[in-house]
Amino acid sequence: MKRKRWITPIVIIAVLMTMAGCNKNEYQLPHNSIYYWRTNFNLGNYEKDFLEHHNIERVYLRFFDVDINENNNFSDKCAPVASVNLNTSKNNLNCIKRRNVVPVVFITTEAIREYRTFIDDLAHRLFAMCSKHEIVIDEVQFDCDWTSSTRNDYYMFLKEERNALKKYFEKDIMLSSTIRLHQLAQTPPDVDRGVLMCYNTGNFKEFTTHNSILDIEDIKPYLKYLKSYELPLTLALPTYSWYVEFDENRDFVKLNRTDYDDRELKIIGDNVYEVEQTFQGQKTKYVRYEQVSSETILQAKRLIEGECGSLPIVLYHLDSTKLSKYTEYEINSFFN
Repeated sequence: MKRKRWITPIVIIAVLMTMAGCNKNEYQLPHNSIYYWRTNFNLGNYEKDFLEHHNIERVYLRFFDVDINENNNFSDKCAPVASVNLNTSKNNLNCIKRRNVVPVVFITTEAIREYRTFIDDLAHRLFAMCSKHEIVIDEVQFDCDWTSSTRNDYYMFLKEERNALKKYFEKDIMLSSTIRLHQLAQTPPDVDRGVLMCYNTGNFKEFTTHNSILDIEDIKPYLKYLKSYELPLTLALPTYSWYVEFDENRDFVKLNRTDYDDRELKIIGDNVYEVEQTFQGQKTKYVRYEQVSSETILQAKRLIEGECGSLPIVLYHLDSTKLSKYTEYEINSFFN
């Protein structure tokens, strides 16, 4: 009997330690979520069926980006760009409005230095878009690749933006922030939740990079920060693919998200191809095709959850041409 009195406190301490860090939930979240990251909002039958079949309860919908204003016709230092077009069929929009919609705003590192110039305008624009399309929200997410040199600007922006959103929506709006792997070493932003981006781990502009979307070796150095990270996290996993194009000198040309015709390419490496016929003025000579296998995605998930415990999952992103490359069993394994 005496032994049981000692075992119980030890078990409790172990449980509390597991709950600490990145698996600490401040508010309840659905387990299955997905991003929508295209400028024209349009759901095909595959996307609609995907939302229903996989019990997607939350959609992170990119509303617009904020960047330095290059248009001399306007006086504002920063401006919204690439706003999502929601003027599509009502049925399309209703399909996600039945779920929890979280507007996402991407802010460039150049713009965040000028955050004071767009605090109120950003909140007003979010409110206007939600009001026009009758979208009820409880949360807004901000995506910014801040570093130590822009961290203070980003953190002050979050503090002031929270107040601005409350003014327009007349209620407290929860904030979430994307967290890139390199940001785990920094003090967490003052938000309600973070979304850990388990993708874009490598330098896509380097010809010698094998897979810039996700490489297990790229995430290993950051695992040590997870247990002590004092922000509840959702885990974002990549289900997209792209072609990285290089010129004859193997210098980066561009990212291409459109599939090539295989007849145009000659394989010269594991996932590297040579463009067999180039035309006058065409710079692309070599192409690297990047897609993450389900095995790699699951290995990354296991490594991260080995430090945190089970996390809510969000896939990036809702696109039939990319998601259909995975089997139903693989998609279920990402979520479960």
